[in-house]
Amino acid sequence: MKYINQRFIDQKRKEFLELKQGRMSVTEYEREFVRLSQYAQECVSTEVTMCERFIEGLNEDIKLLVGILDINEFIELSKEKKKADSEARDERKRLMSKLSQPSMKRFRDASNHSNVSFGHPSRDCARQSVGPKAQFLTESSVGSVKSNKLDCR
Repeated sequence: MKYINQRFIDQKRKEFLELKQGRMSVTEYEREFVRLSQYAQECVSTEVTMCERFIEGLNEDIKLLVGILDINEFIELSKEKKKADSEARDERKRLMSKLSQPSMKRFRDASNHSNVSFGHPSRDCARQSVGPKAQFLTESSVGSVKSNKLDCR
């Protein structure tokens, strides 16, 4: 490896230490994790520490699925995280489809109403909707590196 500016290496090490999955897929997060880990090899010197650091950066929903497994080899972790990513994506799809489907009761009630209204007109009621935008757990602030100190833990 040719000489690389120490400032560049320090910046990449800092990126690695602060790396979180965020909006990346688990596969994208893994790719970035492996790419940046070469700049912080002292922080992932064993398979166990590499697995711990990888899990630490996962989103909470996936971390829960992967964290229950006792995995100490990065290759095995990589296989399991792909399963967890798929399960989390399926769960989000199920939730989104539930939120976006109108209930049949609401449809029947609306079709049975006549033009005559009793009580108060429904147009005066405030509309409340549960949109398809559901909020999911994203990255945890636990373990995030906030200081300028480049430390592995």
